[in-house]
Amino acid sequence: MVDMDADWPLPRPINFFKESRRPADSPTPDADSIASTFSSLAAPVVAEAVRRARELSTNCDAEGFHQLRVAFRKLRALYWAYSPYLGEEATAHATEEFKRLAAVAGGTRDWDIAGDLLKAAQASRASMGILVAAAKEKRAQAVAHSQTMIKCDDVESFLNDVLLRAQMQLESSCNDLPIRDFAEDRVRRAERALKKRSRYASRNETAHEEDLHDVRKAGKKLRYLLEFFQPVIKGGHDRTIKELTSVQNKLGLFNDIAASETLIRSASFDDVPPEVVQESLQWLEKQKCRRMRAAARRVRTIAG
Repeated sequence: MVDMDADWPLPRPINFFKESRRPADSPTPDADSIASTFSSLAAPVVAEAVRRARELSTNCDAEGFHQLRVAFRKLRALYWAYSPYLGEEATAHATEEFKRLAAVAGGTRDWDIAGDLLKAAQASRASMGILVAAAKEKRAQAVAHSQTMIKCDDVESFLNDVLLRAQMQLESSCNDLPIRDFAEDRVRRAERALKKRSRYASRNETAHEEDLHDVRKAGKKLRYLLEFFQPVIKGGHDRTIKELTSVQNKLGLFNDIAASETLIRSASFDDVPPEVVQESLQWLEKQKCRRMRAAARRVRTIAG
């Protein structure tokens, strides 16, 4: 992973992307260029990320961590869309940091999900209570880690700087290029990537976890791009977004269990008997197999 602090010192906030709304008399997106549309799409996502980062110091609500992670994922998708004009190096620098910040924010969310699953297991296995308590402690540690690693001023400074650099690059290379053809091309590429991933995951009767995870990521990218570019691309895409959301929900249920199983396997629980941990893993494995079959069926519909 690139060391952003070493290779790209962060300046003080310049407030270029402060929370704001598009003026009522501003041009509609379909009249804008590739360069001007970038800032209008990025600004609300940046504002959301900064707001959520600010709230972390006083609020450890699960939804806050989740929405912060989503904001960074959306920025990664947006950078992928504009990467032909931003360049490989600039895109890699930004997206690696988006990915790191999303992972830090996601640690708390992951323990929230694992804790909820263990509580469900506890309903039929009273011995699981000690592991539920241990997961709650792990969640508290994840909150402390996130609060230490994600400082609002640093996040705002980084986002202001990296997006201003992107804006300047776009204005110098494609300020007069219309947005529609570009947006439609990037969406088509994301659609082809999702179809390819889905067909690959469906090649065997038994799906693999990694392949389903790749389909989930490709589906998220496409959904985010459709949400970003819907005002400027031809045809209504509400139905496609709705279908993608449904598929994502099904894949998400499977991913939650698979990720929780990995999380518990990799964690150390000093005060939890090994047999209790093993019992939880056996329960999660059964749930995972059931969810995997349901997820694989949805993926086959995409592949077809």
